[in-house]
Amino acid sequence: MSDASHTSPGGPTPGETSPRPTDPAAPGGASRRNPTLVSFRQVVPINAGVTIVNVTAVAVLLIGQIPLSWLLSWWLLHAAGLIYMLYRWITYARRADRDQGRAARMRAFDIWGAGFSGVAWGAAALFLPQLDEAHRLLVIMVAAGMLAGSAATLAVVPKAALTFMLLIAVPFISFFLWQGGTIGVAMAVVSTLYTVAMILTNRIVNGVIRRNRRLHEENTALYARIRAAQGELLDIAESTEAFAFLDGDNRLLLWNRRLPALLGLSETLFGRGASLPGLLRRAGLPDRVLNSEMTGRALQLPNGRWLQIGRRTTPQGDSALIVIDITEQQEASAKLQSQNARLEELFREVSQARDAALRASQAKSIFLANMSHELRTPLNAIIGFSDIVQQKMFGPDWAKYDEYLRDINGSARHLLSVIDDILDLARIEANQIQLHEQPVMLDEELPICARLAASHYGRTVEAVVVSVPHDLPSLHADARLVRQIMINLIGNALKFSPTGIPVEAEARLDAASNEILLKVTDRGIGIAPEDQSRIFDAFEQADTQLSRKYGGVGLGLSLVRAFVRAHQGSIAIDSAPSRGTVITVSFPASRTGISQSI
Repeated sequence: MSDASHTSPGGPTPGETSPRPTDPAAPGGASRRNPTLVSFRQVVPINAGVTIVNVTAVAVLLIGQIPLSWLLSWWLLHAAGLIYMLYRWITYARRADRDQGRAARMRAFDIWGAGFSGVAWGAAALFLPQLDEAHRLLVIMVAAGMLAGSAATLAVVPKAALTFMLLIAVPFISFFLWQGGTIGVAMAVVSTLYTVAMILTNRIVNGVIRRNRRLHEENTALYARIRAAQGELLDIAESTEAFAFLDGDNRLLLWNRRLPALLGLSETLFGRGASLPGLLRRAGLPDRVLNSEMTGRALQLPNGRWLQIGRRTTPQGDSALIVIDITEQQEASAKLQSQNARLEELFREVSQARDAALRASQAKSIFLANMSHELRTPLNAIIGFSDIVQQKMFGPDWAKYDEYLRDINGSARHLLSVIDDILDLARIEANQIQLHEQPVMLDEELPICARLAASHYGRTVEAVVVSVPHDLPSLHADARLVRQIMINLIGNALKFSPTGIPVEAEARLDAASNEILLKVTDRGIGIAPEDQSRIFDAFEQADTQLSRKYGGVGLGLSLVRAFVRAHQGSIAIDSAPSRGTVITVSFPASRTGISQSI
């Protein structure tokens, strides 16, 4: 008999192909859309609408202050840029996410379009010398709003955002410097800090978007791997089988060469009229495998091979026998169980990553809202008080001018502290924390940090009870970071504690481990157990309502944990709602110069 007589009961016929994960239509295939250009295409009409409304409003409000020909030229400059931008958007954007050549042109268009718009807005600085204070403030605030809005709407194209921001900011900063005087220089410095903060915000939002995009790509790759595993199982199911035709007495009438090979017998034993039950016994199988109840079951030969036998009787009393080698399937079944376990693990990881991405997205939104408040509040104070001082609204020698200057200085310092926190976070994410180690005397530093934190939150020195033994060993650490740890912990405790109830700050040596412990205790609102793991994440607070009630952008404890880890230390929290909070920082014995007890 010849194998040429073999037929396959399943699988694609010649000329057919099975779909594979690498097909262009499959997720992750060659036709994947460019997510950056898709996102940018969505915000272009929004940016265009906001720009034309703001430009028109400013131009109308400046009528009578600026020559009409200037205003009309400025408005037409914006309109020309918007018309060109929309034309390019309609021409290229709808196909640029698939066409690489068009995509490259769109990327160049992003930067040139943003640059053109930035130049047009920066040109508004030319109007400032001719405006009264109210209209000048209007132009400055609208330009600042456009700059702040671009930090979010152009987050997907950071180069375009940077170009736009710089071309807006530089002319206004130049005007303030040209104006001269204390107020002019102060406004230039504040504008520079504000621009830097918006650039950093754009970078952070872009980082969140890129992390979300990587998660999407990982999900797509996982889907492709699952499809590939399914394809492997299909290949296993399409393996070649043996067959034989038997008469009513189970004697061979017809068979193919695959049958002796599967049974592990010599072909010389097979001949027309040979008894199949006898051949099966030689192969190590019982006679009952030919019974109907055994049909389709997995049977194992002494040599370890697994077979599956199917039998079908014809009306004439003959029967057809199909023998399938399922050894690979049995092995694959075990492998499949392992793969299923791995897939379940991957699904859990993807689910956790998705939840993390959702939390990151929510935290980003909360951060942007908080950041807007944290930046606008001191900026409004600086602008308002500086206008009063500059215009001498209450006479040339009013006593409160000095107080307003102190308020301006305090607001600028607060703005600087927010920017410092963002810069520290950026260094942490880039793994660029460098320790400048030196002996730190906590009995001297802790009282100073307590006074600074109390002063920042408008409390008296009695608001913090400090406890440090005079014989406490020095801590070998980065002094600046240790001060930041203490100020952030004490300040956080003061912020969430009622006035009149002191916060306790303690530093001591643990006698058992020779570790230096820094403990801050408050009797404030406390933290629920389920929220305690989140408060050390960037931009997180235990309750999003707290950010509006108590202020802050949610970076303090995140920086504390990073600084502690940089010193190989650990941080622990013990808290419950309405009971208060105890946060303990442990510095290892290796940083005290005292050998750990055994």
